[in-house]
Amino acid sequence: MKRFSAVVLAAGASRRFGQDDKLCAEFDGKPILSHVLGGLATLGLGEVLVVARAPLENVPHIVNPHPEAGMGHSLALGVAALKPCDAAFIVLADMPLIVPDLYCDMAVALPGYDIVVPVHNGQNGHPVLFSSTCFDDLRRLSGDHGARDLLRSGRYNVHRIEAGGFILADIDAPEDLNRLKTS
Repeated sequence: MKRFSAVVLAAGASRRFGQDDKLCAEFDGKPILSHVLGGLATLGLGEVLVVARAPLENVPHIVNPHPEAGMGHSLALGVAALKPCDAAFIVLADMPLIVPDLYCDMAVALPGYDIVVPVHNGQNGHPVLFSSTCFDDLRRLSGDHGARDLLRSGRYNVHRIEAGGFILADIDAPEDLNRLKTS
C-alpha cells in the first residue's frame, strides 16, 4: 500500500489581499486554511505538513525563514522535511474549494506515472501529486516558479485528469471570498 503525504504551501506574503494573513480570513464560516486542512484530514495521509511564514498553533508545520525566496523555495523546504513516503500532494493553502474526492482520484491515477495534475478546460490546476521519483528535483527548487518546469521537462511521465473549475479557484484578494462563494 502506498504512503501518501501532503505539503501545504502557506508562506506567501498575501500582498494582493491587503492584510498579513489571508489564510485566517473567514470563508464560508471558517478560516481559509481550515478548509484546506480539513479536506486533507479526511484522507488518512501519512503526514500533512504546512510550510508557513511564522509558527502556527496546533498544526504540523515548518517555518520558511526566507519566504521572499518564492514558492519554489517553500516547496523544496516542505518536501525535504517530509517523513519517507511514496508520493506527496503539493497543495496551495489559499484554495478552499478542493474536494477530498479529487485527492482520491489523483491517488488512484498515480500508478504508472510520476506526476498527476488536474486540468480544467486545458489549464493545469492544483493540487499536484508527485511520486517520490520527483523528490530530488523538488528539493532543489528555488525562486517563484514552483514545480512548473518539472511538468514541462519531459523527464517525468505526467498524467492529466479532468476536474472541475475549483482546481483553479484561489483567493488572492478580499473580493475573491465572495466570488468563490457564489461560483
